[in-house]
Amino acid sequence: MRGSWVHVGRLWTNGEPFLAIDAMRRSEWCGYSNDDFERVVDMAPEDTTISVGAGRAALVGGDGVIRDDSWIEVVQSEDGTLAFVQASGPDYPRVLAAALEYPDAEDDEGDDLAVGSGELAVFSTALDGAGDYSAPLSPARPGPVPIVHGPPQREPDPGMLIQTGDTTAYLFKIRWYTELDDESCFARWLLIPAGDNR
Repeated sequence: MRGSWVHVGRLWTNGEPFLAIDAMRRSEWCGYSNDDFERVVDMAPEDTTISVGAGRAALVGGDGVIRDDSWIEVVQSEDGTLAFVQASGPDYPRVLAAALEYPDAEDDEGDDLAVGSGELAVFSTALDGAGDYSAPLSPARPGPVPIVHGPPQREPDPGMLIQTGDTTAYLFKIRWYTELDDESCFARWLLIPAGDNR
C-alpha cells in the first residue's frame, strides 16, 4: 500500500518534458546553452530516460495528447513514491484522484533512476540545470490539490527540488494517455522507491 497522497507542487510545460535527475548532477544538463534539448526533441515517445554525463535521468511530463500547454501535478505518497500527473477533465480533482488510484501493472517501464545525493531536481529540459540559463528550484511544499487546472503563472515557472530521504534509487513507470470517460483523461509518471514490490 502506498498510503495517502499529498500534493507537493506543480510544473508548467509548454509541451516539453521535465528532467528528473540527482540534484548533485543537474549542472551536467545543458538544455539551453548546448544541444541537450535537441536530443530530447529527436527522441521517440517511448524513450523515457536520457544519458546525462556518466549517468541517466528520467523524462517526466509532456503528453501532448492530454494538452499542449499544461500543468504537471506533483504528488508524493507516504512510502515516498512520486507521481507526476497531467490531467484534463471537468472535475479536475476527481481526475487527479483517479489517476493516482489507477493500477500500474501494465504501465511502461523506464530505466531505474539513481539519486545518491538525497535530493531530486526536476526542471524543464529546455533549460540548463545550473548557471545563467537555469530556473530556480523551489522545494516541495505540501498543500491542497488544485480545484481547477488554471492558467500559467505570470512569472517564469521554477523547477522543483524534492528531498528523497533514504531512497537512493527509483523504479520508473509511465502510463501515457488514458481515458477515464468521454471528458476526462490523464497521463502519469511514477518514481517508485527501489525495493518496493508493487
